[in-house]
Amino acid sequence: MDRPEPSGWMKRCHTILALDAALLIVIVILSGCKMSSWYPVLGATAGGATGSIGGPLAGGAGAAIGYAGGKTAQMMTENEDLKNTVDALTHGDVSALVEQGMEKHKSGFEEFTSYIKKILIIAACVLAAYLSIPIFVARKTAETCTKKHLTRPPFPTNEKL
Repeated sequence: MDRPEPSGWMKRCHTILALDAALLIVIVILSGCKMSSWYPVLGATAGGATGSIGGPLAGGAGAAIGYAGGKTAQMMTENEDLKNTVDALTHGDVSALVEQGMEKHKSGFEEFTSYIKKILIIAACVLAAYLSIPIFVARKTAETCTKKHLTRPPFPTNEKL
């Protein structure tokens, strides 16, 4: 049985959804969180999606296994940070200890500017998503008006007028 091809409107909807998903990914990446904090979420999502092929129980089991794998990867990353601190303590590397301590304590101005930068990046992504919607709506409106012969098309068409 052949599936009908999606209409032009559905193709545009898929394009908008893909753009929105890409913008959400950009927001998540630029929000300043460590990537290791996302490992359990990504693992559970991938495991659940993979397991859902086998049904609801397999989806739940896949999500649990994915979460466990993601949590394990997160703990391994955190253990590497802890190992670096312990190495610096055992070798008496004072400069490395001071550097690690200073990473945690940014100056107030740097923290403020980084916070404002994050807000501006997120606002720019939201604005880009908001401003992309009229482009698709205008094209659909133009196609509708052309089919009703209310106006001449601003783009080439396959129809004979």
